[in-house]
Amino acid sequence: MKKKFVRQKYFITKELRISVALIILWSLLVTAFFTYFAKELASKIGHGTELFLVVMLGYLLIVVVLTMLFSHRLIGPFQRLKTEMRLIMSGEHQRRLTVRKNDDIYIRSFIREVNKIIDEYERTRNHREDLVNKMDSEFMGLITAIEEEAASKEKLRETVLSFHKKMKNGSEETLPG
Repeated sequence: MKKKFVRQKYFITKELRISVALIILWSLLVTAFFTYFAKELASKIGHGTELFLVVMLGYLLIVVVLTMLFSHRLIGPFQRLKTEMRLIMSGEHQRRLTVRKNDDIYIRSFIREVNKIIDEYERTRNHREDLVNKMDSEFMGLITAIEEEAASKEKLRETVLSFHKKMKNGSEETLPG
């Protein structure tokens, strides 16, 4: 038996690559600026414990600030999105997830895809409601025909066959996809 060759994807989506590239670019720029600052400071105060402490505190500050900034930008929107998703699940089916201007482009792309899924869900849900309403109406007609005292077997058969035909044709017309 021959093994199937599966091509590996080594590259990720364009939006995520851009986001990661921006993080790396900002990190390098800030680090380069601070390195230049530390070199100038070394020429003024000399090499020693004071310079070591300033440089270590500076790099620590850079790491903390950049970590907070980028994690807030990348992960921060998800709490807001969870709240919006809870509202949709609680019955606000017309609601969609929203993106803010400062949200990461990869998150914006993700939200567009999730909104497409929500749109499809709403279409399916509306179709189901229409089908249930149509079936209720037809069942009421069927019950009325059964309850008629003078209804013959042939009339009941015709009513049931008509109901079946309408359900079959109606479901084919309104099914999504």
